[in-house]
Amino acid sequence: MRVLISAAEASSDIHAAHLLAALKKIDPEIEAFGVGGPALQAQSLETVVDARELLAMGFVEILGKLPKVFSSLKKLVRAAKSKPVDLAVLVDYPDFHFRLAARLAHLGIPLVYYIPPKVWAWRKRRIKFLKERFAKILCILPFEQEFYRRESVDALYVGNPLLDELPLDMTRTESRRLLKIEEDALAIVLMPGSRKSEIARHFDLMLDATLAAAKEFRKEGRLKEGQRLIVLLPAPATTDFSKIEARSIQWQHSVGEEAEYLEIRVSQGDAAYCLAAADAGLIKSGTSTLEAGLMRCPHAVIYKPSRSTAWIFKNLIRYKGPVGLVNLAGGWSPGDPFLVPEILCEKVTVSVLKDLILDLVKNPETRNAMVRGFESLRRKMRQSESPSTLAAREIYKFLSQKKNQPSRSEVKL
Repeated sequence: MRVLISAAEASSDIHAAHLLAALKKIDPEIEAFGVGGPALQAQSLETVVDARELLAMGFVEILGKLPKVFSSLKKLVRAAKSKPVDLAVLVDYPDFHFRLAARLAHLGIPLVYYIPPKVWAWRKRRIKFLKERFAKILCILPFEQEFYRRESVDALYVGNPLLDELPLDMTRTESRRLLKIEEDALAIVLMPGSRKSEIARHFDLMLDATLAAAKEFRKEGRLKEGQRLIVLLPAPATTDFSKIEARSIQWQHSVGEEAEYLEIRVSQGDAAYCLAAADAGLIKSGTSTLEAGLMRCPHAVIYKPSRSTAWIFKNLIRYKGPVGLVNLAGGWSPGDPFLVPEILCEKVTVSVLKDLILDLVKNPETRNAMVRGFESLRRKMRQSESPSTLAAREIYKFLSQKKNQPSRSEVKL
């Protein structure tokens, strides 16, 4: 059996790798090709397009990637035509995958969407496309199944793949021992994002705010003279570590002697440990915010888009609900307070972020309320089986049906 898998982002690369591993446990002979990063490549994905070539975000930012997008689409279609494809599994990243889905459907290749787009929040017209093109939607947020089924879309909640991937039993003490952080040290985790545009907008802002907070902590005696605030910067696997490290050094040079307030630790592949070890965090909106919640890290959700994207979001979409996955997955309803604060668009300033850090570290009511919410979130999201296993079983069920019924157009999940 031959399956096309496409996962073009840091988090979806990891999720899809776990899915492919689960599929191979069911059938070791499955062949997989498509779009992937380091995690999928480690699972022997035949890489037609490297995920790191496609990273972009926002309504405007993706325009700069269009030549690469269309080149990648051509490569994938060519690979799909070279040998029969039994199924395509597209993971997140709708701006790319809707284009790919249209081309694959034209070839008669059945489609499954794993981690579907947030059509319940914005761009709801996409529901029609999902209904027409995809045989099945595999959801990873508890409320999504009901939403899609109300729209007559065949959807199933399989659980969140982070539950497979995170060391959920890791304690603060254990993580600090692994990271060589003293138990009484003050540590902040910063996760500015994986895309170039995200790093450009968030990296220096987050560090400037953390430096401002460190000065306040020094004045209050929370940091003794000569003691530095530890800043944990875990880089995603799909980013160039050397560039993140160089940017950190450049920032330190730019602030001169004031850099002595911070001990910046840039790392890669240990985000969960950093979240477990940190006293608080500033996390770019996305999968990392849910990761932070599941690892019980008090944090704020941050996102500063381009001016054009911010204008479109404010004036055309007008979505009023939360964007942070922790708030959404926690069961937020209109009128409810957010579990974690969300600082978006023009509200993202050094002063606001500094005050957030101070509150997250110093206010026990804030911290305790978040941690209780994170425990509830864990219970709500837990499934009886591994999410990757459940998703793989659904996909393999379809593959088995197709093997016995060769007409692609007639088979439904």
